[in-house]
Amino acid sequence: MVIKSTRIYTEAGCVDGYVEVARGRIQRIIPVEQARKAEGHVFDVGDNRVIPGIIDIHTHGGGGWVAKDSDNPDEIRNLARHYASRGIACFLATASLWSIEKMCDTISFIADTMESGNTPGAKILGIHLEAPFFNHEKSGAGFQTPEWMPNPSVEVAKRFVAAGRGHLRYLTLAPELPGAEETIKYLTSAGVRVAAGHTNATYDELIRGVDWGVSSIAHAGNAIRMIHQREPGVLGAMLLEDRLFCELICDFIHLHPQFVRLVINNKGTDRIVMVADTSDMAGMETGIYDTKPRVTEMTPEGVVYIYGSDVMNGSSKYVLNGVENLVERLGYPMEEVAKMSSLNAARLLGMERERGSIRVGKYGDFTILTDDYEVLYTISEGVVVYDAQRDDACLNPELLKLKRR
Repeated sequence: MVIKSTRIYTEAGCVDGYVEVARGRIQRIIPVEQARKAEGHVFDVGDNRVIPGIIDIHTHGGGGWVAKDSDNPDEIRNLARHYASRGIACFLATASLWSIEKMCDTISFIADTMESGNTPGAKILGIHLEAPFFNHEKSGAGFQTPEWMPNPSVEVAKRFVAAGRGHLRYLTLAPELPGAEETIKYLTSAGVRVAAGHTNATYDELIRGVDWGVSSIAHAGNAIRMIHQREPGVLGAMLLEDRLFCELICDFIHLHPQFVRLVINNKGTDRIVMVADTSDMAGMETGIYDTKPRVTEMTPEGVVYIYGSDVMNGSSKYVLNGVENLVERLGYPMEEVAKMSSLNAARLLGMERERGSIRVGKYGDFTILTDDYEVLYTISEGVVVYDAQRDDACLNPELLKLKRR
């Protein structure tokens, strides 16, 4: 495959030219003035943008499909196809709060799906477990099920790691809870990155968590202790601590645009990881849906609530919507935004030598966009996994039938 564009956002800057991909890897990046006759079929996308394939490490579902409680590999495969239609080349399948047994089953099913090698669409890089060691005061959408939120436990963490069979990459917990130190140290020794989230930690408690192995903050600004003049909290620690990455939802629903600007300008673009935190409602129409375990509502503004409450239940927007917001509304250069939408996620996971930017030797992961941020193609490891002229968005017809009108 040879991709030709006047705007290829490589790790070294924007290039007018060609990218050659063979055996799934980027072989050459050739500026147009240096190019000879290209070998093989040229995939000419004109003036459309070619950015690194989006990597979303915190996303629960979309298009009516869900990873968080799935025990059906076909559900996860359809979710991967849907993600590809939104420009996602790679993702962590995010499981969330349920009983310990159910979460172990979900992790195991996702691992089965990965090991089957039969997953069209975006590539599953691993599993993210956003659960169950939450502070009850910051439990968010889990507020009705405190029995599902025990204190951190090495014994329980070992069950999750065993169920994942090497595919559990990331886990979110509250580091101030009893048992957190031992659990964080065990998880990091097992190769699992740990995020602080759903946490009411003080500044000092959070810094201790970093010393134990916490490497990022989950959905900064949501379900964490914010800044107070006499207690900087989790947010203050995140902004000041260079060892921490920061997940940021840039849908401008979860966070005010100027809050997003405040975080980026103070944290810097090398440590921010754009995430979507989408629910299965992402991509669906306005209405009330009989989703599990609770009924949810999609508002005309695109906010997903637990029905009858003011509790948000994930996002309806994708990382790509955040890319548009940061470039078009806040004015950040695409070169910097591309780091936040791809490369930094790879850095957090320790995969930056393989993925996250357009650079010779890395996997050929690309998201090809119009100036209106419509996805034309998504390419994962040199394979076109979404073609707007050929493929649909892969919405779940069963969830559409369950809609309450």
